[in-house]
Amino acid sequence: MSLSEITRLLARKWPLLVLVPLVLAASTYFFARHLPVVYSSDTTIYTGIASGYSLTGDAAADYNRTNNAFDNLTNLVTARSTKQEVIYRLLAEDLWQTRLHPEYLSLERYEDLREKLPPALRGQLTGASQEATLENVRRFADASGSNAIQKLLSSKNLTYSLRALNKLTATHLGASDLIKVEFDSYDPELCRRTLELVTEVFLGQSKSLRESQTASVIAYYEAELERAKVRLDKAEKDNLAFNRSNNIINYDAQSQNVATGKESLAGQLTETTQQYAGALAALKAVDRKLQGRQAALLSSQDVVEQRKRLSRLNAQLADQQLFGQQSPGGAAKARQLESEAAEVAAAIQSNVNSYYAQSVSTSGIPSKELLDEWVQNMVLVEANKAKLDVMNRRKKEFEREYERMAPLGATLKRIAREIDLAEKAYLTVLARLNESKASQQNTQLTANLKIVDPPNLPGQPKSNPQLILVILSALGGLVVVAGTVVGLGLLDNSLQNPANATRQTGLPVAGVLPDERAAAAPELQQRSLEQLLHYILLKSASATPAQPFAVGIGSVHAPDGKAALWQALVSHAQAKGIPLLALHPDASGTAAPSGAHARTYPAETAAVQGWSLEQLLGTAGAGPGAVGKAAAGTAPNARLLLLELPALRGEAAPPAGVLRQLDLVFLAVPASTTWRSSDRQAVELLRAATPAPVELVLGGVAPELAHDALS
Repeated sequence: MSLSEITRLLARKWPLLVLVPLVLAASTYFFARHLPVVYSSDTTIYTGIASGYSLTGDAAADYNRTNNAFDNLTNLVTARSTKQEVIYRLLAEDLWQTRLHPEYLSLERYEDLREKLPPALRGQLTGASQEATLENVRRFADASGSNAIQKLLSSKNLTYSLRALNKLTATHLGASDLIKVEFDSYDPELCRRTLELVTEVFLGQSKSLRESQTASVIAYYEAELERAKVRLDKAEKDNLAFNRSNNIINYDAQSQNVATGKESLAGQLTETTQQYAGALAALKAVDRKLQGRQAALLSSQDVVEQRKRLSRLNAQLADQQLFGQQSPGGAAKARQLESEAAEVAAAIQSNVNSYYAQSVSTSGIPSKELLDEWVQNMVLVEANKAKLDVMNRRKKEFEREYERMAPLGATLKRIAREIDLAEKAYLTVLARLNESKASQQNTQLTANLKIVDPPNLPGQPKSNPQLILVILSALGGLVVVAGTVVGLGLLDNSLQNPANATRQTGLPVAGVLPDERAAAAPELQQRSLEQLLHYILLKSASATPAQPFAVGIGSVHAPDGKAALWQALVSHAQAKGIPLLALHPDASGTAAPSGAHARTYPAETAAVQGWSLEQLLGTAGAGPGAVGKAAAGTAPNARLLLLELPALRGEAAPPAGVLRQLDLVFLAVPASTTWRSSDRQAVELLRAATPAPVELVLGGVAPELAHDALS
């Protein structure tokens, strides 16, 4: 269906398109005349989420994170907890105000409060101050899930219910840092005050939520830092106790010193052993050379005592020289011991000289020289022997020190690893704690949202619900009616449209006749008949001149307008002065126009007998049984023959012999007809029975469609 067809279809139904919206609008106005008007207030809040400044500098431009933050804020505004807290505060404020000013109960808002809460409950909830009243309201509401306040929250109350705050909306203004909060209510003062309470509750909850995000993290890191500190302190105490118990100042330096001292001692021990062996061998050689009184001299008590003393002094001197140089006064003591040893050696030499009684030995060597050599070798032997004793003792000490310090290294490394791990854990937790505290400080700085535009007191209603509802009702009625009309038009399978008729029937449309009830029907009827007659005359131009152009006018069903079409064509052709002959069945009841050359014929007989057109013309005008006789009053030189045929699905069938001689067949079909398969079968039989073209003439067509078909 084209747009023009839809427009014409709606134009035909204009009374419905006007009356239904008017009735709906009037009904809506009647039922909605007492609805309250709506006032609106809004406030704008600056968040600083996208472009604000923080401790770390400008806020990072993270699109997803920014959108998430704005979504959190807008959802927090309309959260149930926010609405519930706002209602608690509003209820507490109104209870406190009515206690101070009882005359407020005459107003609509406070009258609603008195109706929903009985006096005893109002007295129970009202405290010594507005803050105490708020606490009483919260406590009473949380005490039970079905008390008066909870029922009030779940009701349809326009002031103290969650449903009343459904008009609360929060939107992010474009790509800015601003959030706009709006609220609609029936009372302008209530609208502004409710929005102020919403702003207070929202700002407090937003700050609390953002600060609590880091509070739990800081508490966790503080606990972890304490545990890490205890672990580090324990590891350091263990290290100190271990070093103290094992006399360790610097293990690496001490172990290095022990290794170095041992290596040095090994070299000195080798050298001293060689010197001792040489001196001892020389001393023994001298002893063998000395005999008799020289040997007794060397074995005297004084020499032995002095020799023992020299041995002790050499041992002390060796110990001091090897291991006592670093001690305070070590060098002076070593010099003192050297001096004493020299004195003892000199005393031995003096004793030897004083007891000397023999100047030459038996081998011819002077005894004086042997004795001096003996004294020198004896001093070397005693000195080296003392050194060897000290060195061997020190060697054993080094070995014991090695055995003691060897396992200490592994233990110290384990303690050092424990200290290192504990220190790293401590420093890591400390860094995380510092970051969390910085984040907390940053949150405290950025969580303070700023109100740019405070809630305003609306002076004029936002909208009149009556007018809106009336307009919506009228528009809804118009849309429903128009949609219904168009839908029915789309579902209409009738033959109103010539193109649709051709598509359904498979027959061309020769002409249309307008609906007689329309105002423009006579004029359109005249034009339609004019076109049909011209169409017939054009068809007859190719026919045999000696015979009239035979046009059969039939229909599928009996009352489908074929008689009216036959009468109209006969009248119009007669008015034009066209010579014609008109025939109609004798049982059709069709009245011929006055003055027309119209005759009747026995339709049933003609069908049964299979008459030809000549037989039909010969008996036209005679009664039954006048077969073969000439028809009286036949128009001489008739140009047209308009023959009304019985209905295809009527009581009498069309004469088959006549059908084979027709030049054109018109089927009169009402435009309101729904084409059925039985109709299609009847038409197929007709087309098979006649060589003449079969075409449709639609009757009762809407004037606008008829006008389009004729233009």
